Amino acid sequence: MRLLILCVLIFPLFAAKNNLFASFGVGLGAPFQTDFWQQTTKDNHSCEGGTCIGNKTSGSYAGKKSNSFNLSLGDEVFFDAYYISGLRIYGNIEYANASLGSLRAGSVSEEAARDKEFETITGFDKFNTPTIGKVPMQSVPNPQDDLFANGIWMTYGVNLDFFLNLPIDILIRKFFWSKMPFFKIGVYAGGGVEYAMLRSNSWQNNTINKNEKFFASGSGVFANLGGSLYLGSHNRINVGIKIPYYSLNAQNWYDFGDPDPWKQQLLRQNFDISRGSEIKLSYTYLF
Repeated sequence: MRLLILCVLIFPLFAAKNNLFASFGVGLGAPFQTDFWQQTTKDNHSCEGGTCIGNKTSGSYAGKKSNSFNLSLGDEVFFDAYYISGLRIYGNIEYANASLGSLRAGSVSEEAARDKEFETITGFDKFNTPTIGKVPMQSVPNPQDDLFANGIWMTYGVNLDFFLNLPIDILIRKFFWSKMPFFKIGVYAGGGVEYAMLRSNSWQNNTINKNEKFFASGSGVFANLGGSLYLGSHNRINVGIKIPYYSLNAQNWYDFGDPDPWKQQLLRQNFDISRGSEIKLSYTYLF
């Protein structure tokens, strides 16, 4: 990684041409995949290890595609005088609406409770002496049919792409037309790292029958593949695909069941959310 950073810093000093650029574009929509599970627990001495574990239900959701919007700022470096090879390093911000969708048919599963009940204080007699009894573990239901459709997805990333161009203008200028303007077609491959977050200001959590806020975050790597068309020395059109290799996670805990603190249990809900590959279209202006 240190060598890569050093190369990125040194290459512009030996470049045949170096351009700062700004780019904006859209994505044609990527599907969301959510894996969800929920389970009850209770800290209590009567269970193995001091923790009682209830049943666990899980399921997967197929989210809908939604277009994204992208903004990038960076530097493009050509390694040779014919502008055939080079690299781009740039930062980008991405925004998209997120709909986590509906429960997949056949994805629901249930894991039986390890502990059916636990011993705790169940009341007090007339002398205010606590009585000890057994309380059953609360059972969690199957996952709800739909998750929220009002989420906002944001990413902040750093990209490094290598590219190769076919010097069509050079060939035409040499053999056919000496006044041929700057014109090249190329391909690129690379990737980067990014931080992503997903939030919703309001969603109905059916298990606890409450309207909740939601926040998930994560980071990881992604790959870029695509092609570019240069129309003059200042304009570049890009068509590519972005392939992420990471997921976001959210874990929430709620008081569950009986309001009596001796009998009340803890509900844990876990979300693992990923966004699929997406076709990208963008326009770049090179300064």
